[in-house]
Amino acid sequence: MEILEKISRRVVDFGSNIAFHSSEEEMTYEDLWEKSDRLAWQLDMELGLSKKAIVVYGHKNPWMVVCFFACVKSGRAYCPVDTSMPEERIEAIVKAVDNVLVLATDEQDIQRLPDKVRVMSLEEIKEAADSCLRIGTKGWVKPEDVFYIIFTSGSTGEPKGVQITSENLSRYTQWSVTLGDSPKDKEGSIFLNQAPFSFDLSVMDTYTALVSGGTVWCLDKEMQKETRRLLDYIAEGTINYWVSTPSFADVCLSDKGFDNSLLPELRVFLFCGEKLRRETAKRLRLRFPKSIIVNTYGPTESTVAVSQAIINDEMIKADRPLPIGQPKPGTILRIIKDDGSIASDGEKGEIEIIGDTVSPGYFNNPEKTEQVFSMVNINGKSMRAYRTGDEGFIENEVVHHCGRIDLQVKVHGYRIEMGDIEANLMSIGGIESAAVVPKTEENRIRYLAAFLVSPGAVGDHQDRRMVRIKLKEKLPEYMIPKKIVFIDKLPMTENGKTDRKKLEEYL
Repeated sequence: MEILEKISRRVVDFGSNIAFHSSEEEMTYEDLWEKSDRLAWQLDMELGLSKKAIVVYGHKNPWMVVCFFACVKSGRAYCPVDTSMPEERIEAIVKAVDNVLVLATDEQDIQRLPDKVRVMSLEEIKEAADSCLRIGTKGWVKPEDVFYIIFTSGSTGEPKGVQITSENLSRYTQWSVTLGDSPKDKEGSIFLNQAPFSFDLSVMDTYTALVSGGTVWCLDKEMQKETRRLLDYIAEGTINYWVSTPSFADVCLSDKGFDNSLLPELRVFLFCGEKLRRETAKRLRLRFPKSIIVNTYGPTESTVAVSQAIINDEMIKADRPLPIGQPKPGTILRIIKDDGSIASDGEKGEIEIIGDTVSPGYFNNPEKTEQVFSMVNINGKSMRAYRTGDEGFIENEVVHHCGRIDLQVKVHGYRIEMGDIEANLMSIGGIESAAVVPKTEENRIRYLAAFLVSPGAVGDHQDRRMVRIKLKEKLPEYMIPKKIVFIDKLPMTENGKTDRKKLEEYL
């Protein structure tokens, strides 16, 4: 059953239930569905035969989800863009999508847009959602159509759009409702939403909840700045399923009140987006002894996650990183060695994902798509494959993740290309060379550091502040290096490349 049909049935079963709750507004399944039907009709009237994807701008607003469904009900993919993104990046994404319409669910204006682009305000969205005719099901996106596009960090300094089809998402949710406990257990439950909609971790809570008739309990960015206020709000939601990055759980664990007495109804922790540390799992087991901890793995290119491991005490006590477990049904994980051959049990190499949730490729970027996506033959069946750039190994049918084999890292759950930051640093006047490296402690990336060669700079506080100000005009806050170091020249390896290991030693 396809994703829209699944959710439409939940509207029948759980129509009066709250589908989305934020600190300012909530919306029932019936309202979500009917309003998106009417807005979809308006989109068809405005855009005619054009089926280009539509940028949806906002932050943790139920109206963003109304817009998401309106887009796909009208046969168009949606592209979520969060208000926390800098204007330059928003402008780049809007230009890439190349639609004349942007749906804005936030009062914060978008200052830099192409002249031809019209912004439909929240007031206009609400008016259309209450007054237009309702669209039929014939125009819904088909299984092979793109459902959403999420832009991630790109190595050239420009973001790249990952396309996920309706079928990808349908196959993913068919599995995600089984994580931790049964689909029946999840019906009508409350799911924590920590990540912004422009980050694919949000797909885990949002769509798993919606196909379960559950409630998405949203945390906005301002609330996440105050731990006590944050925990009170989470407790108010009587959360059943915790969905977040491990880093966010660490923040909450810093408060002694974060335990089973605060969240007595919490049944399952679902982690994705970055490596789950044994220490984090250990502390959670102590404070939430009755809750299940699920460690999942997967890049945006494979629809959020493709493997899972239920973390037990034995895994926590073992002197090795926690496993990422076994692949979901419809997915094969294999390890590719440097020579292209498939690794044996225990041998390290690059993780390749093969299966029904692998993306068709990057939006309008066939060259990059060809580099990492392919079709492979598995037992006579042609299947989509993606080379992740992650190093790992398989031992006794359990997959282990060892880190990146390229210059891509995850910091607090956000995937970041070092080349993206470096390209934007090099665009700042006076900087001749730049290299960004991670500071790692206890197998975890604490922060990023930028080493800069700029002959005219003194390298004092004022120079570092100038760099940060310039970068904030180009990149999201989470991509700004915490440490900026001015250096006479970058160290080089024997083959003429920047010696990144030497730079890491400087930290």
